[in-house]
Amino acid sequence: MTSTQIEQLLSGLGRMYALIETHISWVLMGPERVYKVRKPIRYAFLDFSTPELRKADCEKELWLNRRTSPQIYLQVVPVREHGGEITFGEGPGQVIDHAVEMVRLDSDRQMDVLLRKGMVERHDITALAVHLADFHSRAILVDSCPTAHGLWLDLADVLKVEPLTHDVLGPEAAASLRWMVSRSKTVLDRLEPRIRERHDMGFSRDVHGDLHTRNIFLLPEPVLFDCLEFNDHLRQIDLLNELAFLGMDLEAFGRSDLWHHFLSAYQSEFPVILTPNDKVLLKFYMGYRANVRYKIAALRGIQDQKMLNVKELTARFEHMRQYFEDITEFKYDNIIY
Repeated sequence: MTSTQIEQLLSGLGRMYALIETHISWVLMGPERVYKVRKPIRYAFLDFSTPELRKADCEKELWLNRRTSPQIYLQVVPVREHGGEITFGEGPGQVIDHAVEMVRLDSDRQMDVLLRKGMVERHDITALAVHLADFHSRAILVDSCPTAHGLWLDLADVLKVEPLTHDVLGPEAAASLRWMVSRSKTVLDRLEPRIRERHDMGFSRDVHGDLHTRNIFLLPEPVLFDCLEFNDHLRQIDLLNELAFLGMDLEAFGRSDLWHHFLSAYQSEFPVILTPNDKVLLKFYMGYRANVRYKIAALRGIQDQKMLNVKELTARFEHMRQYFEDITEFKYDNIIY
């Protein structure tokens, strides 16, 4: 589908629906239902370039997310065009795409919203740690071992947005980005033996893969949603890599106290930090996750350059600046061996 068709679909749904756009999807938010449509895009880490690939990814998203939030994920529905109208579901007309249909939960209970309001308490974090440890302890072990080279390639992919970094944040920021990618190679070479040991111990699992606070509802029982379905490599990871995104996000909110409480509660349920090198590896993965978030913000900026006015682009690029500062919080030269 195109952005024009999405606007046409939104118009047909009426004023009760709102559109939220991410770097890879259009999300149509209704009073009771949510529909997620993939953009026809292709990056190094995903391929949604054909209707068939987008349908397959919808089906995979449904299956994987039912592991943690079956109450949210309902079905994959066709998107049809008929008589100049575009609609969801069965009926006449040509199927032009597919969407994931979900139940809409109360957005006021999303963890990032609650953090901004100062409404996340230690008992919420304890419940989340227990819930996540249970999910992780039951998650499928994966055969493929993370490698230092593979992790470095993930990090080095950020250099694709170096030109935009130079233009928006300046030449010093671009140079810093190159330095961090170079330095990460040395760090990973030193950590590789422990990475392999942890895999052999069963810490590489098929988990959520995108565990930041916007993907968590703090309800009486926590709900994890919107796992990373489109790339197995980025979801089938060491558990420390999974936890690091949550830790990086809590640190970015200025709540290191909640992060340390989470780790303590999680460790009590399912110990995953066993050696001093595991602490080093966790710190590395937090920098790795900050890198990913910056790259996504930059890719979104590249997408938006042709569509937004100067004021809107300035606001978008300010988010890039904030995410770049997140990376600097985890400089690799601060890691001690």
